[in-house]
Amino acid sequence: MDCRICFLAFLLFTTTAAAQLPARHAVVINEILFNPKPSAYDYIELYNRSDSTVDLRTLHLTNRSASGQYGVLKKLTDTARYLLPHAYVVFTENAANLALHYFVKAPAAVVEMASLPSYPNAAGTVVLLDTLKNGVDEVPYAETWQFGLLADAEGVALERIDPDGASNEKTNWHSAASDAGYGTPGYQNSQYKLFQNPIASIGITPKLFSPDGDGTDDVLTIAYAVPENGTVANVFIYDASGRQRNHLVKGAVLGTTGSFTWNGLDARGQRLPVGQYIIYTELFTLQGKKHRFKNVVVLARWN
Repeated sequence: MDCRICFLAFLLFTTTAAAQLPARHAVVINEILFNPKPSAYDYIELYNRSDSTVDLRTLHLTNRSASGQYGVLKKLTDTARYLLPHAYVVFTENAANLALHYFVKAPAAVVEMASLPSYPNAAGTVVLLDTLKNGVDEVPYAETWQFGLLADAEGVALERIDPDGASNEKTNWHSAASDAGYGTPGYQNSQYKLFQNPIASIGITPKLFSPDGDGTDDVLTIAYAVPENGTVANVFIYDASGRQRNHLVKGAVLGTTGSFTWNGLDARGQRLPVGQYIIYTELFTLQGKKHRFKNVVVLARWN
């Protein structure tokens, strides 16, 4: 067969394959910012949990009215754009503004739309449909799904915990972690349940650090892993005499893993003298579970 005919046949096959509509729940709604800060915009993140590439031109976002009817369908894109297997994509009305408020690890994963459907702050429904109006995924969210100890949920995204879990279950959603900036648009969620940590743990590195600006061990890292979502952390710094010198972390909502840093300063931003210090970390949940850790470190300076 003429190689040009083979090539044309290949193009026809791949184009047709790419245009096939995704199966139900092949693409899921993975993160929702429905209550942005006054200077920010909503965003919706999708995750392709299938092993097939999805043509985003075949998908629409919408909402539901109080009577359960679909609202206006918003086509995700009119240009050729494909979502690879196990990849993320974010939709917002202002991509540049998104990067001002959240860490955007992959700018290419952000798609700007002229307008998103309306997603009220109190409660609403995010609906993902294909071109035939078949339901692909649907999340009936509410502000009560946010973590109960948050002082203010404005600007805090709701993250899906398990892509394979139910979309409509409150228990499969959690507020984004504070140390992740309260949102993870375009990459793995801070609350993603990659594995079940059997116990809470704290790791300190290095045990001897020297915040003197020489580029070596200038910062102490406090890494954590916790067994469940909804864990809150306080981190205190005490000197060898037992005096509190800094309340480094105050009521931070944690992801399943993450870290904090200390630069050797006290609560007023002043340099602390060299010597031993105690990193006291307390973790607790709404269910009353508590974990406490004491780690001794040495602060040194070489210049």
